[in-house]
Order: sequence, then C-alpha cells, then structure tokens
Amino acid sequence: MRRTSRTRTPAPVMRAPAILRTFGPFLRPQWFGCLLAALLAVAGTGIALLKPWPLKYLFDEVLLPSGNPSSQDVQYILVLVVVALAAIAVLDSLVGAARSYILTVVGERVAAGIRTRLYDHLQRLPLAYHERTPTGELTTRLTGDVDKVRALLTVTFVDASTHVLTLAGMAGVLLVLDWQLSLALLMVLPLLMLTVTSFRARIRAVEENARDSEGDLAAVAQESLVAIKLVKATGREGHESKRFRHHSDASVAAVLRSARTSAAFGAAVDAVVAVATTGLIWLGAQRVLQGALTPGDLVIFTSYLRDFFGPTRALSKLPAQLTRAGVRAARIADTLGRSPDIQDKPDARPAGPPRKQLSLDRVGFAYTQDRPVLRNVDLTVPVGTTLAVVGPTGAGKSTIAALMCRLQDPTSGRVLLDGTDLRDLTVASLHSQVGLVTQDAVLFRATVRENIAYGRPDASFEEIQDAARAAQAHDFVQALPRGYNTVLAERGATLSGGQRQRLALARGVLQGCPILVLDEPTTGLDARAERAVLNALRHVASGRTTVIITHRMTAAMAADEIVVLDAGRVMERGTHQRLIAAGGLYTEMCLLQGITGSRPARNRSARSNGHHHSPPQSKAEADQPITYPRGGRQ
Repeated sequence: MRRTSRTRTPAPVMRAPAILRTFGPFLRPQWFGCLLAALLAVAGTGIALLKPWPLKYLFDEVLLPSGNPSSQDVQYILVLVVVALAAIAVLDSLVGAARSYILTVVGERVAAGIRTRLYDHLQRLPLAYHERTPTGELTTRLTGDVDKVRALLTVTFVDASTHVLTLAGMAGVLLVLDWQLSLALLMVLPLLMLTVTSFRARIRAVEENARDSEGDLAAVAQESLVAIKLVKATGREGHESKRFRHHSDASVAAVLRSARTSAAFGAAVDAVVAVATTGLIWLGAQRVLQGALTPGDLVIFTSYLRDFFGPTRALSKLPAQLTRAGVRAARIADTLGRSPDIQDKPDARPAGPPRKQLSLDRVGFAYTQDRPVLRNVDLTVPVGTTLAVVGPTGAGKSTIAALMCRLQDPTSGRVLLDGTDLRDLTVASLHSQVGLVTQDAVLFRATVRENIAYGRPDASFEEIQDAARAAQAHDFVQALPRGYNTVLAERGATLSGGQRQRLALARGVLQGCPILVLDEPTTGLDARAERAVLNALRHVASGRTTVIITHRMTAAMAADEIVVLDAGRVMERGTHQRLIAAGGLYTEMCLLQGITGSRPARNRSARSNGHHHSPPQSKAEADQPITYPRGGRQ
C-alpha cells in the first residue's frame, strides 16, 4: 500500500505575543510559581553579578596590591575572598536548583492543562475534522507539540528574562568601570543581529519539514499497528517495516537537517563572539597598561565579557527557538481555534421521549459542495417501528445514521423528532433519546462490564447483565475466564466479530435510548455470527424504535418498512414482500445475496423456534410498493 502524501502548505508561525495571548491563560493558575521563579531569576542575576568581585580584591589587594599591605591584612583579605567565593557558589547552586524545580512543576502543570484542553476540544470537533486529519498527527499535537510549547512558556521565556536582567546589570557595571570598553562591547551587537536575521528563514523551513515528517511517522505507525491483523494475514510485515523505515529515515533526515542548520547558526554566533572577545580583551589589556584600569577591574571586565556573550549568544538563538516552538504552537492553536460544527443554540431546549416519529424532511447533505451525498431524502420512523435503510456501497446510508444522531447537520432540509428540528434541541438530551451502534464495534482495553456500561457508568451489575441478555451476549461473556470482569484486549481483538458486535449492542441497550440507530450491524460477519447478531437485533428491536442501516438484506427483511437508497436518492420503499414483488433495485440486491423468497427469513426462523411471527398480510398490504424513477425522488 502506498501512502498518499498530504499537500504541504507553509505552516504558520506564531510570534511571541500571540503565543502569550493564546497560552497565557494556562499560566495564570500557576501565578505563584511564576512569581517565585521570577524572584529567583532576579536573585540568580544578582549572584551572577557578584561572582567576579571577590577575584577583583584578590588581584588588587592580595596578588598585585598598589601599596604595601601587612601580611596580616593580606591573610584576612584572602580568607574573606575564599569565604565569599564559597558563599556565592553555594547560593548560586541553591537558587539554581530551586528555580529549576519550580519551573519543572509549573511547566508540567501548564503542559497538563494545555494537553487536557486540547484533548477535550478534539472530542468536540466534528467528524469531518477527524476523518481528514491522521490520528498520528493528532497524537503528535497532544505529546511532542505540547512539550515544545511547555518548554517555551517556562524554560525559554524565563531564561530569556534572566539573560536580559543579567545583560542590563553587567552593562551598568561595565559603564561605571570603563565607558570606552563598554561602547566597544555594544558595537558587537548589530553583527550578532545580522547573523540571527540571515538564519531565521532557513531555521523555519527545516523545522516545518521536521515537524511534518514527525507527524507522518506517527501516522504510519498508528495506521499499520491498528491494521496488524490484516498485515499478518497478507504477509506484509516486511512491506510495513520497509514503509515505516522509509518514513523513519525521512524523519531522521529532516531532524538532522534541522540540527545542521541550528549547528551552523550556533557556530556563526560563536565565531562572532570569539572574535569580539579576543578584540575586547586586547583593548582591556591596553587600558590596564595605560593605567586606566586596575588588574582587578580587568578581571571583572573579562569575567563579565565571558558572561556577557553567554546570555547574548543565548538571546541571539531565541528567534530560532521561537520559530521552532512557534510552528508547534500554531498547530495547537489551529486546533483550539476550530469551532465545533454541532453546538447548542442559545435557546435550545431538552429533547423529551419521542411520542410520534423521527423523520427526515427533504434532507440534502454534502461534505463538499460539488459532491452531494444525499438529495431530497424523506424518511419517517414512527415510534415503536423498525425502519431499514438499504442500498449499495456509497449510497449515503451511514450519512443518514450520522444525521439522525446529529453527528452531522444536514446541508439542506431538516431532521425532526416529533416535528422539532434537532438543531433546536440540546445535543446531550438528544443523545439520551437517540443511540447509535457503529459499524465498527469499538471496544476498549477494559473489562466487559466497563465496556457495556460505557454509555452509563452508573448502571448496576444487574442492569448490565440484562442488557447483555437482550443482546444475546450473556452466555459467551459468562464463559470468559473472569466473566464480566475479564479485561478485553485492545479493540476486543480476542473476541470474534459477532461477539464484539453483540457487546456493542448490549452497550446500546444499556444506554436506554428509546430510538436506536444500528449502522451496518452485520458487516464482515460470517453466517453463524450474522445469525447470532440478527437474533440479538430481534430482541433489541422489540418494543423499541429502531433504524437499521445495512447493505445486508437478511438484516433488513423483517423491518416494518424498507427504504432503498441509490446515489443519495430514495429509489424504493415498502415491506420486503412488496419490494420483492416490484422487481426493482431491492430485488436485484436480494438476488445477488442469494435471497429469492418473498417471506422474511426472520419469520421462518421464528416459526421453527416457536416464536411469534407477523400476522398474515391484509389486502391493502399486498399493494405495490412506492417506487421512483431511476433518477430518484424529485
């Protein structure tokens, strides 16, 4: 399988003010930690400024004294110098350790806040967003991207503030010591800025490429691991390993390009700093020889010069760090800035239990304007009845399921519950009235009990068992090693397809929704598993309003009404017998699946098992079904 490459568009880069505006709210709850870190940064700056001063007195008063101090004075000054150096070193270590720990605490809490908010927002974004965004890409945003933003908000910004304070303090001291040398020092800064500007565009380009490669690698890994059964069944392990290796090599190459660019940038900055340091030390030595400075002053100047270019070098690299983190921040902000398509209106009211019907009124839907999926679809599901929606693949059946549960809103027309547009009802209350069992029986790595109770975590064990019995799942669950407390493998991999589907049905039953929408409940099942699921469906549908979306005729035959879709239009509608008699598209689909009789298989099986079956049809029921021209309903 060849992975389709995504169209690359230049990723936006958030500037520092925009980053602070967007992610500042996550810092506010940590204001005390931020304040403490700022105070420690100021204290650390003061300590850094004090470091060379004991050495000044060592040179001026002990090693190279200007006068003739006594031996006792020299020893006293030497002890003070040693004690001062030790005290400064201890204080520097303590303040540095405290600041590092506080920044770690603040950073991790900020990262947790961003990650939780991002995940919560992803849960509310429309299905279309999740369908077009690779899962691996979203995983990277929740992990690597959040970590980059965390480091920027805490370590990078705090370090930058410390560097600015340090440079300001050093500049003030150096101006007092010798303003001429200080001016020469400041003349180096424009050269550093020119170096930064020349590398900024290249760093942005390689960082974007590295970020895209990282997202692709995560997406490929997630995709192949989810499909591991297919990979093994087709003997494609080697191919998938080769495909992953290809993307891994591409990611490594992109990261190395970014590293080379950063290394070249760092080398350029270091070269400017080295040349400037050499020149300034020569000038300082000349000032000492001229008598304008003492040897101790030169020690301070040399120490500050070294420490001055350290923060300067770090600040000169700050734009590159901002660019790298800005790419990640922009992707997170892009996700957080997207509004969910499905939201409650200000005046939305709770949905009550259905009393009349669920219906689609001339509904049209399109994912893109030029590709409509549904065209003027009218459906009515009276309370207590079962409607089956059938049709070939791509006819728009699953879209109807999404519209009925308001996972999507129609492009045109209305979806009505007892005559009220679903958009006028609150989403939470609607989902308590209309439940969905998806085509893929999604099971979590949790116990059977927890999986069934996913929609109703507060359900009692007896209610869970009753739901499993209604879905014909109780017996096989009891046979599991620990019964309802058996922990399932990821995605229920240790269960058969029929067992997974029946657990999904049990979950839908336990949720207690009066209307249940079943989206392709028998897809991919063998004959035995399909028969078991159909038996479960018969029990579940009893006394409940049920909509079955399917392309399997055996699942649709016993419905009170069957609607046949093709190319997004309603082609036929009626009971199984009427549609068979009509000889249209439904009959064609039945014949392709080996169904030739005019009586539903459900009745035959029910009669053989002693169950109640539908009464004989009246004369009116024998009438022809409603059919539409091949173009569908107009």
